[in-house]
Amino acid sequence: MKFIWVLKLKLDNELRESIEEFIISHNATITSLDSENKSNILQPKSYDTSAFFIKKPSNIFIKKLLLDFKIKPKTIILKKIKIKDIYKNNITPLNPITIGRFTFLESKNLTNFNIYKNVIIPPGLGFGTGHHASTKGILYLLNKIYFKKNIKNNNLIDIGCGSGILGITMAKLWKKKVELIDIDKQAINTSVSNAKLNFLDSFINVKIENGLNKTNKLNYDIIVINILAKPILTNIKSISKKLDKNGRVIISGLIQDQKFMILNKLRLMGLILEMEYKIENWVSLLIKKN
Repeated sequence: MKFIWVLKLKLDNELRESIEEFIISHNATITSLDSENKSNILQPKSYDTSAFFIKKPSNIFIKKLLLDFKIKPKTIILKKIKIKDIYKNNITPLNPITIGRFTFLESKNLTNFNIYKNVIIPPGLGFGTGHHASTKGILYLLNKIYFKKNIKNNNLIDIGCGSGILGITMAKLWKKKVELIDIDKQAINTSVSNAKLNFLDSFINVKIENGLNKTNKLNYDIIVINILAKPILTNIKSISKKLDKNGRVIISGLIQDQKFMILNKLRLMGLILEMEYKIENWVSLLIKKN
């Protein structure tokens, strides 16, 4: 595959989450940046959004997007670009970032690569480089629970794996096999590639699936899930069912205003808040099953 389709549009913050959900449901991978300063901080008034498709989006999809969300046709651009140009044209290079035990890099060439201390996540079509607040939050909490002796870590799963960064980090922390799931084919391919790049392909089991409905194991000791609020709500029953007794789930992708809605639903399932980590207006929640 030498080419990919990119849909560029400007989104207001009010409808951004719903529009992103709709686009992702059509097998796209999305990046959204503050349209004013091009950073991933929360609560700007508008976003510059790029959606990446392996196949050209149909006219029916485009029309439904425009009509359902009242988007002006002049504000969107659809173009075909070369895969090798995606980095150059769409992604701003990011500096290495250290979270807990690991430094996350875009390339082994940026420093003297250390297999025990570095995680390599090249910029690409799968979400997650470690720089976004929602990903940072999970990485921080994973490092926190790593030092807790009473938390089991035999069965591990990453839901909505994106680039594979969270599953790769868990594999490095606990030296255990990790199951990775995503609805997006490109995210699956990216996670497989990144696992090999970090010499962890024997520890990473990646497959395309929607949520926790079909997993390799009945129960898990640690679940990480970094997606939007609405699909998290949809998956709460499945999270409770799949999480082993005294297991932990780390939930991210939420803004502060959505936290109590999620926590109330979790509490009804016997899942209680153990720790939270907040960056700007993003929150990541460490939840324990009693």
